[in-house]
Amino acid sequence: MKRLLFMAHRVPYPPDKGERVRAFHEIRALAGRFRVTVACLAHNPSDAAAAAELRRSCDEVLVAPAGGGAGLARAAWSVLAGRSATEGYFRSPRLAGEVARAATGAPFDLVLAYCSSMLPHALAVPARVRIADLVDVDSAKWAAYAAQARGPRRWLYARESRGVHALELQAVARCQAVVLVSRAEADALGATGGTVIAVANGVDTEYFAASPPPDGGTPALVFTGTMDYRPNVEAVTWFVRDVWPGLRRSAPAATFTIVGRDPARPVRQLADVPGVRVTGAVPDVRPYLAAASVALAPLRTARGIQNKILEAMAAGRPVVASSPALEGLDVNVGQEALRADSPEEWQAAILGLAASAPRRLAMGRAARARVVADYTWDARMAPLVALCERLAAAGD
Repeated sequence: MKRLLFMAHRVPYPPDKGERVRAFHEIRALAGRFRVTVACLAHNPSDAAAAAELRRSCDEVLVAPAGGGAGLARAAWSVLAGRSATEGYFRSPRLAGEVARAATGAPFDLVLAYCSSMLPHALAVPARVRIADLVDVDSAKWAAYAAQARGPRRWLYARESRGVHALELQAVARCQAVVLVSRAEADALGATGGTVIAVANGVDTEYFAASPPPDGGTPALVFTGTMDYRPNVEAVTWFVRDVWPGLRRSAPAATFTIVGRDPARPVRQLADVPGVRVTGAVPDVRPYLAAASVALAPLRTARGIQNKILEAMAAGRPVVASSPALEGLDVNVGQEALRADSPEEWQAAILGLAASAPRRLAMGRAARARVVADYTWDARMAPLVALCERLAAAGD
């Protein structure tokens, strides 16, 4: 079997958040066709321990510490040198050394850089084939942050957008293929041609199995996600500020549960609002999906495909989501999910579902059927495996 090096900016285990979920399933799919070495960065002690679990399906796992004060210092130096902070923060001479030793005597046939932050590492590895999975166009995310910011932050975010975009264009120029999570992200990159392809996220439809919906017509709403991630923080704080008061006037017993690790201070403060609960980290999100009548994704800024939506759909829950959150998904809006953007649209969509148990049940079943048909991980990873096999064979 040919050797494939998978380079990730974070330990891709456990698969309990967006960036880890996709990376984990890519590794698992590729390990069936290649001898896979994973090289990744640990940002805390639990990361290093979790990396050991990857050895069950990989030939080798290389881990180096990252982040912290040293990462911030390298990020600042990178900006001063005219590059993105991202490049400096994720640069690791130790990881580079580990990879060089692993390649001695048996070079890698393929190198896959997961996210633009790992591209400089991947370009330094001797290999015939290089692939970059950018996942999302991160430069567009930074540009959106700049548009919303004021003062020095506006300049910093715009500067980072330009630096990350330079990395993205470098991936197009120097890699044999560039992968993104959706066609919309590929279009946002602004590069065309057969080397830029879309490989969508999937969902574990057995793990996120459908469960009976709760009884009653009182809205029991849920949002799941990593709660120190800026788009998630903005989503729930906007919803509670602009949508929740009017919704509670119409449905005084409505509840909104915010589920996810590391809630930022603005999120924690939402627990003081009547009807709102903030859980923090939980061992399993499935009971919270099962207890909800409707899952929400009110993201104002969103890139790629939202795993939280796929997981709720797999669990058989009707989903109400913003236009940005639905952009990367191929779903039948109105039957398999609802779209809402203004506060009035959100209130109408939620109250409409609350008023009709048959409609909630039908939408949940349709949502489940869609992901089972089109969004299993095996189906979604097949194009990536085929791409790697084709490029590996062409390199002989």
